[in-house]
Amino acid sequence: MLGYQANAQWRDMSDFVVHFTKPGPPYHDAYQNMMSILGARTLIPGAEGFGIARREAKVADRSRSVCFSEIPIDQLGRLVQRRSLYGIAFRKSFILSQGGGPVWYVQYGSPAHLAMKHQLDQALAAKEPHKEPVWAVTPFVDIQGDAHNAPYSYRFDWEREWRVPDLLRFTEYDVAALFLPEEVHTLAQDFFAWAVRERAGPGYFCPVLDPGWKEAQIAEALAKHAEATPPSWTERKSAPG
Repeated sequence: MLGYQANAQWRDMSDFVVHFTKPGPPYHDAYQNMMSILGARTLIPGAEGFGIARREAKVADRSRSVCFSEIPIDQLGRLVQRRSLYGIAFRKSFILSQGGGPVWYVQYGSPAHLAMKHQLDQALAAKEPHKEPVWAVTPFVDIQGDAHNAPYSYRFDWEREWRVPDLLRFTEYDVAALFLPEEVHTLAQDFFAWAVRERAGPGYFCPVLDPGWKEAQIAEALAKHAEATPPSWTERKSAPG
């Protein structure tokens, strides 16, 4: 999980993306929210949309997305400060297969921004705006600028964001890793073992990591997990589809 496409030395790249949960509805606890997501096997987008068309009331539903970050898993500290310590990692290949992809950060006032704005204006003026194909693109386009570019005066490109429009359904075999504080690793693992034993829900037996760990700690945890993983789990995760 460290490095990119079998190049372990490419530490600025990653084959994975992570969705971090936050305190808030339905629970006011990031851990409970994550466990609820894992139990339902579904990530549901919030009411607020994303992308260049997020404020367009006519197509507000087309901007709702689930968000991830491709920041390498041993460098998540800056994202944890804005989100939480609880996250779910997926392979990029899985996110791509579900219609997701990376966000395009476009500079305010640039030719690309003006061209996109022209496309939006045309789509909104159409007889049936909701059916215009441009809305398949807009969740993946963020406009950013500098202090004098209000309302686009903040730069989000450091988040290296990926999105999936609408909700994301997954199985326990699609999850590449879970991120939790080290002190609750055993609690979560025991819960998943109980859920499978009692047929009360899915079990997630992927690597469990602490987002605050350094490279060496993550590498050690991944190696231990690989040694302990039953062959049946490995075969199921690597099976086509």
